Amino acid sequence: MLSNLGSYYNISKLLTEISNLSATFDSSLRGHNLRVSLISLLVATKLTFSRNFLLNILVASLLHDIGILFFREREQISLLKEENYGDGAIHLHAFIGYKLLNRYPFFREPARIVRDHHRTYSEFVSSPSRFSFPAQILFLADRVDVWVSNRLANGYSLLESIGLLREKLERGRGTLFSPKLLDILFNFYYDREAFWFNLYTEEEYAKEMVLDWLDRLDFTLSIEELLKTVNLFGFIIDFKSPFTATHSSGVAQTATHLASYFHFSQEELRKMKVAGFLHDIGKILIPTEILEKPGRLTDNEFFIMKSHVYHTYRILSRFIHNEDIVKWASYHHEKLNGKGYPFRLKANQIPLGSRIMAIADMFTALTEERPYKKAMSSSEALGILIQFSKRGELDDQIVSLLAKNLKAIDKSRQIAQERASELYRDLKRIVGKFDSSGSESC
Repeated sequence: MLSNLGSYYNISKLLTEISNLSATFDSSLRGHNLRVSLISLLVATKLTFSRNFLLNILVASLLHDIGILFFREREQISLLKEENYGDGAIHLHAFIGYKLLNRYPFFREPARIVRDHHRTYSEFVSSPSRFSFPAQILFLADRVDVWVSNRLANGYSLLESIGLLREKLERGRGTLFSPKLLDILFNFYYDREAFWFNLYTEEEYAKEMVLDWLDRLDFTLSIEELLKTVNLFGFIIDFKSPFTATHSSGVAQTATHLASYFHFSQEELRKMKVAGFLHDIGKILIPTEILEKPGRLTDNEFFIMKSHVYHTYRILSRFIHNEDIVKWASYHHEKLNGKGYPFRLKANQIPLGSRIMAIADMFTALTEERPYKKAMSSSEALGILIQFSKRGELDDQIVSLLAKNLKAIDKSRQIAQERASELYRDLKRIVGKFDSSGSESC
C-alpha cells in the first residue's frame, strides 16, 4: 500500500514485495526474508517494545539480502544457504546492502544491522562498539530459517528438522549465537508447535504478521523520504543487470522534466518521479539471461520480456493506492494506435502521464548501451521518436516539446544517470576489492 496519510505515506506492502526479490534469483529463497523478519521480531519483543528498535529490526530483516543483486553466479547465491560457517565471502552481500541503505538517513540504523547480520556472537563480544547488537537477532533468525528450510528441502519432516536444529543451535551457544537470544527462542517459542506450523505450513502467515506489525509501528515516510525510497527501489530493480543500471533514474528525470512543461502541479511532478523510478519494477521477475541476451529475442523470449509491464501493473495495483502512479508507470509500452502492450489500449484510454512516460522510457533506452545495440546520441534518439509519432504510436505534442527542449532535458537526464552510475561503480569496486576475511580490502 502507498496510502497518503496527510503529508506521510505508508509503503509497508511495497516493502514486503521488494523483500522477496531474492526469490527471483533462487526460488528456494521464496519467503525467506519474511520468515526471518517474523522470527527476528518475535525474539526482539522479548527484549523491548521500543518502536524504533523493533522498526529497525523489521526493516533490516526485510531488506537483509538485497545485496545479492550484485551476485552474477549461482555459486555466490548459494553462499546464503551454506550451513558451514566461516567463509568471509558471506559478508559481501551484507556490505553491499549496507552501502545502499546507508545513503538514506532514515535507513541508517537498519543499514548497520544489515551490514553485520553474519557477524558471530564471538565477533560482537570481542568488539561490541564495532558491530551492531540487533544484528545478532537477525543472524540467529537467518540461521534458523536457513537450517530448517534446508532440512525440509532434503526430505526431512518438520518435526525432524526442528529437532536437528536445536542440536546445531546449542553447539553454537556462546560462539555463533548469543546465549541470551537462544534462551529467548527456546523458552518462549521453540516448544510451541504453532510457531513452526505458522512459519512453514502457512505460506502467507509471515507476510500477514509482518504487515500487521509495520502498521502497528506506524511505518510512514514523508514525501521527500518516499522519493528517496523509491529511488532506492529503482536502484534495486536496475542493478539486476549492468545494462540497465541507471535506466530508472534517467526515465524518472526525463518524465518529470517533460511533465513540467505541461504545468503539472508539484504533487503531480512528485508522483511522476515515483512512477518513473518504479515503471520497471516488473523486471525483477524477468530472467537475467533474457534481459542480457546479446542477440535478437525469440518470439517466446519477447513474450516473456513483454510481461514485465504486466507485472509492474500487478505489483503497483496491489500495493499503491494511487491511480495516477499505477497508470503512468504501467502503460509505458502502450501505443496511441492500440498496437502497444500488454493491454492494447487505444489513445483515449492512455492518460497524458502515461504518454509522457512512454516517450521518456524510449528516449532513455535509445541513449543507453544494451547487449544488442550501441547507445544513440540524443538527436538520433529524437529522430526515432519523431518517426514513431508520425506513425501515430507516440504523442506528437510531447515529442515536439522534447525536440524544442532537447538540450535541457538531455542534460538533466545525463546528470541523473551519472549519479546512479557513480553508485553502481562504487558497489562494483567493493565487489572487486572485497577479501576473504569478510571486509573491504584497502
